[in-house]
Amino acid sequence: MPEMTGSRWMAEALQKTGITHIFMMPTNLFSTLVEMEGMGITRVLAHNEKGAAYMADGYARASRRPGIVITQGGPGGPNVAAGLADGYLAHSPIISLTGMTSPGQTSKDNYQGVTNDYSNVTGFSAEVARTNRIPDLLNQAFREATSGAGGPVHLAFLGEAETGTANLPEPRIVDRFTHVPAFRPRPEPEAIQEAAQRLASAQRPVIVAGGGAITSQAWVEITELAELLSIPIATSLSGKGVIPENHPLALGVLGTYSRACSVEVVSEADLVLFIGTHAGSQVTNSWQVPPPGTPAIHIDINPSQLGKNFPVDVSVVGDAKVSVQELVDAVRALPEYATKTEWANHAQQVVREWWASEDANVNSDASPIRPERLCKELSDYLPANTMFVADTGYAGAWAGAFWELRHQGHNFIRCEGSLGWAFPGALGVKCALPDRPVLSFTGDGGLWYHLSELETAVRRGINTVTVVLNNHALVFDTHILDARFGGKAHDLSEYLDIDFGAVARSMGAFGIRVNNIQELKPALDQAFASNLPAIVDVVIDHEAYAPIRGGQTMFSSV
Repeated sequence: MPEMTGSRWMAEALQKTGITHIFMMPTNLFSTLVEMEGMGITRVLAHNEKGAAYMADGYARASRRPGIVITQGGPGGPNVAAGLADGYLAHSPIISLTGMTSPGQTSKDNYQGVTNDYSNVTGFSAEVARTNRIPDLLNQAFREATSGAGGPVHLAFLGEAETGTANLPEPRIVDRFTHVPAFRPRPEPEAIQEAAQRLASAQRPVIVAGGGAITSQAWVEITELAELLSIPIATSLSGKGVIPENHPLALGVLGTYSRACSVEVVSEADLVLFIGTHAGSQVTNSWQVPPPGTPAIHIDINPSQLGKNFPVDVSVVGDAKVSVQELVDAVRALPEYATKTEWANHAQQVVREWWASEDANVNSDASPIRPERLCKELSDYLPANTMFVADTGYAGAWAGAFWELRHQGHNFIRCEGSLGWAFPGALGVKCALPDRPVLSFTGDGGLWYHLSELETAVRRGINTVTVVLNNHALVFDTHILDARFGGKAHDLSEYLDIDFGAVARSMGAFGIRVNNIQELKPALDQAFASNLPAIVDVVIDHEAYAPIRGGQTMFSSV
């Protein structure tokens, strides 16, 4: 084995994985960053550790490869740990590499000598104390990030571990662990057979597909199963894209950020097939949809997840794509099975009635603009290959209910709960998908979190288009205050009315403000044609309550 520095080994190993970008804040691991010069890896300097982690997260979710974030430990460590939280919830394969105080300086009041705990936001965290441990620990980091459900991992480099020399093996990461899913485990035949019989005999079955189905790329198989038996499909917000939302069997998003029609139909089901979803509080309206006691089948790659949050009758451990294909084959092999045509027709009638009930807002010409109309216009406007990146909170609720994703596949990425994630996350998505249009969808409250990263986008030519729902407030909170306190505390949630289009122009980006719906399409044309990072600042009706908890506002009973 040749003698080489740890930094050279890491740079060459990362290059061989096919990773095109790393996201970083300088101070630690400088030698590795310098060694990457000329290797075809773009080093994206962010404005803070959290923003860098969000970019790595977006890159990972879009590319299906680990996203690398390199930052300091010490006082910057809590920032990067906070930036891993959303990826932890999304099972995103992020690899965080930080520096750490030399062991000989601990407990001596050394400068920036802060120890950080990453255990709550990673599945694996380790210290690299010696150069000769870099090959096995970095390979283990990739293995942990991509295996099973996967998720963020962290390595802390102590002292001179990175810059020291040692006799090291050939720089490489095992190929299997450079993408997700690293493995596609097959389910037990007995479980598949029982699931097939249950589906065939049910009268009112429903499929609920989650983010794991997207990660597994199981949308073709799920749609085939649904069409075989005429089973309606609802998705979690993370599962949006499993089925085109204008498909005759599509119900739309279920749960807190959802359509009322999906909640209604799933509440009537006599069997629910969960695929690649935790069946957690958001998708089940705090475990009330489907109603407790509804028979259920659950397919998931993580055995400990089965029945954890929603009791199930049949547990299927396996990769979603492989498992659903075997389920399709098992149904076809049954002596007889009946399609649920009457049930599917009923479900679609519920969907049509919901759209009809929303028609006035969906087609409203009002100014300020109704969010329902904005979502309709964006659904009509954007090309099929657009990657749509949605923030949480207000923007996420509208995206879940009214953004009609008409193209099947991995076309939608959502923030799991960290407001402000969408803008820097979308920058990482664009780095992973340079040839696809990338549109981020956030509110003014979300954009304020990481507005500084617009400079990063301009400097690096990361040309996303960001549509801002600007109601100059954290309107979720404003509406809570209105309901509970008679609007007496708006200063707790209201911002100045800032034209983000003007702010964008001042930073060298494209920027424009849209005051009425007739201005939207020309503004989008200009934004996409500008070949610059673009902000489309849309003035939104401040009084528009977000569609949450099955289409009802969360404030109606307050």
